[in-house]
Amino acid sequence: MPAKALMSVFVKTWGLFAIWLALAACTVMESGRVKKIALLAPFEGPHRAIGYNALYALRLARADGGGDVQLLAVDDGGTVDSALKRMQALNLDPAVAAILALGQAASHPSVQQVNDRPLIIIGSWGHDRADEHTFYAAHPSIAQQRLDSDLRLLGPGASETDLVSSGRPADADFQRRYMQSDWHAPAPNLLATVIYDMGRLALGALESAVSIDHAQHEGINGTIQFVDGYWQDAPRRVFRYDGERLVMLSDEGSDPSMTP
Repeated sequence: MPAKALMSVFVKTWGLFAIWLALAACTVMESGRVKKIALLAPFEGPHRAIGYNALYALRLARADGGGDVQLLAVDDGGTVDSALKRMQALNLDPAVAAILALGQAASHPSVQQVNDRPLIIIGSWGHDRADEHTFYAAHPSIAQQRLDSDLRLLGPGASETDLVSSGRPADADFQRRYMQSDWHAPAPNLLATVIYDMGRLALGALESAVSIDHAQHEGINGTIQFVDGYWQDAPRRVFRYDGERLVMLSDEGSDPSMTP
């Protein structure tokens, strides 16, 4: 075969091979798309400490084992309407595999109902479970607790009202790693260990390719798994501030006979 014709065949063959490589690379990139876990919470305004406390705990969970999963922090905008729009925007991102939500707006029933991804609500913000994609990371009796009580979980408050939470106070090692993770990280609040556990559960579910309702994690707060959308056997702990010191008054598991 003449050299010119041979070169032509080579160019055509290499061209087809290059196209195949490009398509194969696209396929690999598509099938291996990095997954995201979103955190929907207030990051601006008077309740921004809720979002940032949660973010540091979720980052710590990611640092302790998360594969290639990325974290996406989204401000809820401070109102139900803005949280609704943020949730609709998250629905448009196919890489978002799970959402953790905190705050009164982000956990509102209308926000839950527009969501089509696994949504783990952490804390008690005055709203109950309102959608099949929602998972409540709290004892059923805590779900409709008043918002001001959860705000006091962030630190000492003027009220002597007892605080009820499913969270265990962070031990010295958790506090050290949490506060060393960022120059601006405050001391972890009562929700921090729950957020960490739920983050580890979600990250483990993605790594193992199992759904949230079939995932299980042995965490700081015991066994984490969901049944009918609620944390099965979630602890119910009662606290009170004695000055700056948080004192646990009781530590109880859920009543197995209770129907959420």
